[in-house]
Amino acid sequence: MTWQLWIDYHRTDGEGLTHGNVRNAVPGTTLVVGEYIVVGNEEADPAVAEVVQVGPDGLVLVRTLPGPAEEHLDLVGRRTAQAGGS
Repeated sequence: MTWQLWIDYHRTDGEGLTHGNVRNAVPGTTLVVGEYIVVGNEEADPAVAEVVQVGPDGLVLVRTLPGPAEEHLDLVGRRTAQAGGS
């Protein structure tokens, strides 16, 4: 399984959000607040995460869901209710 956004799982803040950057998104991936994407890196298993913030400076904050990505793949591409999606 490939990820849509490369992240370093150790780059988290006090609220448990993982920090990434739009330049580390796979070409063709649009990062939309409230949408679920697959995240990962070469040294860890992929996971599903909710995009919480995309800043003008390229900073991306995601909330990684617990467990293997396969448990949450049905969410990928969907938006959360808080983000105004269906």
